Amino acid sequence: MWDNDQKQIIIAKKNQTVLQALQSADIFLEAVCGGGGTCGKCLVKIDGVSQLACQVMVAEGMEIVTKNFDQKDFAIVFDRANISVPASKKQTISSMGLAIDIGTTTIVFSLIDLETGKNAASLHGIMNSQRALGADVISRIKAANEGNLDALNKYVVEDIRQGIYEIFDSHDPIASFDTFDSIDNINRVVISGNTTMLHILMGMSCESLGQYPFTPVFIDLQKHTFKELFGAEFFYSNRFDLKQFGEKLLTCDVTLLPGISTYVGSDIVAGVSYCYSLKEEGTCLLVDLGTNGELALFSQDTIVCTATAAGPAFEAANISCGTVSVSGAIYKAVYNPTTKSFEYETLNNQNPIGLCGSGVLDVASQLVLHGIIDETGALDEEFIVASGTNGADPVIFTPKDVRELQLAKSAVRAGIEVLLAETQTSYEDVKKVYLAGGFGSTFNLESALILGLLPEEWRYKVEPLSNTSLKGCEQALADPSALDRIISVALKAKEINLSDHPQFNDLFMDHMMF
Repeated sequence: MWDNDQKQIIIAKKNQTVLQALQSADIFLEAVCGGGGTCGKCLVKIDGVSQLACQVMVAEGMEIVTKNFDQKDFAIVFDRANISVPASKKQTISSMGLAIDIGTTTIVFSLIDLETGKNAASLHGIMNSQRALGADVISRIKAANEGNLDALNKYVVEDIRQGIYEIFDSHDPIASFDTFDSIDNINRVVISGNTTMLHILMGMSCESLGQYPFTPVFIDLQKHTFKELFGAEFFYSNRFDLKQFGEKLLTCDVTLLPGISTYVGSDIVAGVSYCYSLKEEGTCLLVDLGTNGELALFSQDTIVCTATAAGPAFEAANISCGTVSVSGAIYKAVYNPTTKSFEYETLNNQNPIGLCGSGVLDVASQLVLHGIIDETGALDEEFIVASGTNGADPVIFTPKDVRELQLAKSAVRAGIEVLLAETQTSYEDVKKVYLAGGFGSTFNLESALILGLLPEEWRYKVEPLSNTSLKGCEQALADPSALDRIISVALKAKEINLSDHPQFNDLFMDHMMF
């Protein structure tokens, strides 16, 4: 999005640093110290003055010039639409629980009224700043093992600090935070995430996560106080003041939910537990198409799960014009053969800036449907999805993008087939297919069927559930029996290692075709 002076508009959240605001817009400056202000690499001009982007808080109308982007100008505006509070909540809530889902791409927060079990407020997602050191789990492990564990830890701690601040910012009229007495009314915190994200949060070595036999340092349930996990200095900044907020939160219990293995983490355990609470009879499948692809086939008696090396294509990482789900992201697209162009919808009806995961799926499926991409995945040349407006570059889809998606969809579909084979389950035996993650909220089933990501037999069985990991955390906060169920899921689940499975490679090659 551009203003009349041809500056690119950066939609920033209150109390981000300039570095974080740029990262949220997929503009990554070198910041090897993790935003600590020590490496001096993120130097930019802010309102004409050279400053470190990691040390300056964003302000409305701020103008930024980055030396790494051909002196391109950026202008900051605030976006508070990611915070929501139920309008019906008027009374003070004196006992709250905080649920946090640490995703590889985004971190999501939810406040629960512990007396009623109802949601009091949600922060729909802030960018995981660790993206500056890698887009996916493998690259984060590599970065941690190359001496950047402390930087990765600082990124996630700062992101969680920012999220808590935003959800409790009493000066934000949109959030209506007269609902809450104080941040000190948080009595419990429950956190889920993939195994790597939780290792980094704990500051644990990731060496064994990246080396065969891929053994995690821990996957069991962890309990700490807030101070033990984050340190009292968590609040010492220009955003928090312990004198203002008090110290009670530092002693509250923080629970990290248990995982299953290095590549099937507590986010999937929490998701399966939530799906159990829906009480669907028979065998169900949970598909989480995040930065990694995790699958869990479960019934009342058994849980079989796996992780696929799908890469981050479903979140549009490694896609030429890929973007996360922010304003201007193309999330729906239909090809018009008459005009030989796409008709599309963008989030918040803003000018197109790129393709989010569901948009990638739509564009690819439409090009396959109209024969522009053949069954082998061949695309003769890059295809313009949306022309650039106000001087912006066009949104394109390239042969390399096709290959990224092809590899990802083949890995997921082959993983599904392995789970079905291991449990002697047919397509017809599966009663419900739950689609988890933010991807599911804009997911076009028809596109998935055209590409062969899911079989045609499941056309009427797919149910998007959004963030099942966060919902599992919320249940664990509100209901002690839900935490027991989560622990039971972790203990009961059996993981299938696809790299060792005799059928996986053949199935992978079979499903490369469109």
